[in-house]
Amino acid sequence: ARLTEKVLRPVQALRIETRLKCRQMSKEDLVELQGTVTEIFAGGHYKVNCGEGHEVLAKLNGKMRRFRIRVIIGDRVTVGVSPYDLKKGFITYRAK
Repeated sequence: ARLTEKVLRPVQALRIETRLKCRQMSKEDLVELQGTVTEIFAGGHYKVNCGEGHEVLAKLNGKMRRFRIRVIIGDRVTVGVSPYDLKKGFITYRAK
């Protein structure tokens, strides 16, 4: 029984480390894409075309809402997309 305990302990420690790393994933770990706003929906949602037929449903980042930065159709924007769901994201920057 002691031999199996010694073998299982490192595996359990690895699982715990993996769980802790998964919890540390935050908004800062986003994939950045460049695109153009093609549609505006109710509730502050935007459809952004990122090229090659890839479209993202995005909403404004908190700082952009706070400072009331307006986004209209045709604006070039930077979208932060989660690596887990590439269809949804946040608009983090509007190009001038």
